[in-house]
Amino acid sequence: METIGQLLPTTFYSKEKQTNTIWGIPAVTIKDEPAFKWRGYMLDVSRHFFTKEEVKDAIDFMAEVKLNRFHWHLSDDNGWRIEIKKYPKLTEIGAWRVNQNDKDENTSNWWGRPTQQPGEKATYGGFYTQDDIKEIVAYAKARYIEIIPEIDMPGHSLAAIASYPEISCSTGPFYVGTGGVVRNNTYCPGKEVTFEFVENVLGEVMDLFPFDYMHIGGDECNKEAWEVDLDCQLRMKEENLADTHELQSYFVKRVEKIVNTHGKNMIGWDEILEGGLAPNATVMSWRGEKGGIAAARQGHDVIMTPSRYCYFDLKQGDDDLEPNLGYAYSFLKDTYNYKIISDSLTTEQGKHVLGLQGNLWTESLRNWSQITYMTFPRLYAVAENGWTSQADKNWDDFTNRLLNQFKRLDQKGERYATSAYNARIYHTGQKNGSIEIALKTEVNGMDIYYTLDGTEPSLTSIKYENPFYIQNTTTLKATTFYKEEQIGNISEKTFPIHKAVGAKVVYNTPKITGAKETNKLIDLNFGKLNRGDRNWQNIRGNLDVDLIFEKLTDIQSLEVTSLRFTNSSVYVPEYIEIYGSIDGKTFTKLGEIKQLEASHTQGRNKVKSTIEFEKTQVKAIKVKAKSVNPIPEGHRRAGNASLILIDELIVF
Repeated sequence: METIGQLLPTTFYSKEKQTNTIWGIPAVTIKDEPAFKWRGYMLDVSRHFFTKEEVKDAIDFMAEVKLNRFHWHLSDDNGWRIEIKKYPKLTEIGAWRVNQNDKDENTSNWWGRPTQQPGEKATYGGFYTQDDIKEIVAYAKARYIEIIPEIDMPGHSLAAIASYPEISCSTGPFYVGTGGVVRNNTYCPGKEVTFEFVENVLGEVMDLFPFDYMHIGGDECNKEAWEVDLDCQLRMKEENLADTHELQSYFVKRVEKIVNTHGKNMIGWDEILEGGLAPNATVMSWRGEKGGIAAARQGHDVIMTPSRYCYFDLKQGDDDLEPNLGYAYSFLKDTYNYKIISDSLTTEQGKHVLGLQGNLWTESLRNWSQITYMTFPRLYAVAENGWTSQADKNWDDFTNRLLNQFKRLDQKGERYATSAYNARIYHTGQKNGSIEIALKTEVNGMDIYYTLDGTEPSLTSIKYENPFYIQNTTTLKATTFYKEEQIGNISEKTFPIHKAVGAKVVYNTPKITGAKETNKLIDLNFGKLNRGDRNWQNIRGNLDVDLIFEKLTDIQSLEVTSLRFTNSSVYVPEYIEIYGSIDGKTFTKLGEIKQLEASHTQGRNKVKSTIEFEKTQVKAIKVKAKSVNPIPEGHRRAGNASLILIDELIVF
């Protein structure tokens, strides 16, 4: 039926009632079969809860592209989402956390939220009743989709521990995680009560899902508590376990016996390889391909889902042109061209690779519009990769056919990303005070049109042919067309050609990365929302830098863009000061900006600081910036010194 739907006009998918319409399909014979039996999609409903109807929507768009495995991430540090009759506190307590979503859109602060405090009410969350689960299971079965439930353990388990502290190595108090930075989130494998809890919980879960697999997580297990916990140390001694990696393996192997007893096969993330793989386990390889290759060589079944190719929560385009969602990259072309079976495997070993899966973690995604934006069109790439043989794949053909899929999504009112079709703006600052601009697209065959006066580009604008230069402050806007139809969104960036370009830079700050090699702070190369962008100047400690002009220059403002990336100790300066000098020796303060609150805010974004003052003639300026030191209590890197990352000192 899905094949017939694919042959019908796009209006077939409209939410609006179609009248006076005759639909037809070509008279064809189709002989087709999938290359891989596992073609999956994972939805994380722990970080943010999504309703029963939204989960059904996910199943529907899987069915439309013939995906057949729905991996349902039902528990984590931030929420327990499935009713367990024997343990009611899992949904009374574990399904709810303090609501701090108001900060998400501005600073993407998932990795820097303060923990719940005594007296604060946990009001954000939700869960599925067992009747809800049965309804969704039946809905999926009717569409030939199997559901793989995941109850993450022994790590990523703070929601469970907050509900039943006796399964932890610590005494608490415990609260459901408000964001990504948590401690004491690991089950205690030294206690028998832990295995009793696991057996009872998994028993109820497996009874609800009449399919072959049970996913137990096993990833990113924080073993610090195990190193000092007396019960864990005794368990290691009794079982002759060399280290905590083997203790995790002991835990996973015991859990596998529970799963196998119920007639199911156990799946775990590739960390379950550490310390020795459970006898019958299937490995889901996410930290690259290495874990999957190792498991296949040992004769274990594998699902390939390396983050670079298969993580839908990663950005799919230019940092500055995408929503502030995701922290790395997974481009559509890479997802489509990913070779599922590594050339390093023999033919027999390759038979253990069951297929691939696209994973959508929802740390940054709290509404369905964001879910669909990050899912489409990469879900189509996963679907085609899992169905089509490597020899039959064609990137250009795929991206041409995607245009029709976009029209289907338009009919359904779904948000999606055109990132691969958008014009990407590349720039390189030149020593003569100009900037070289290049425009490119991930997809071939697009026509790029642009403007340099701030107006919206159209087919009557400048058609891009080759790189070009700008010599004055310019707002560039560009978009793409295919057969004279606009496909891409409008890409926009302002390039300030400022008065400090060409000045001599004197660093008075001792520890600055790259300072001796380049005048990064005045080279007209601007940093993107990316910690690894080489256009950021890394400053350890406070900034103290002089800019010496060739001649007396009138100035009246300083603009500084700082990167906030607090998960990596990168903080906005507490204050910035600018001083002016006529002779380059004696400096007078021209202005300052104090931003203590902004500097102590956690998150991931760029922050622009502007200092304006009376027009002043100077031969040199001095810029000082105070770093956050120490990082405040309650922050992930509390007690450490922060870094300052700035890209350009823009002087007008």
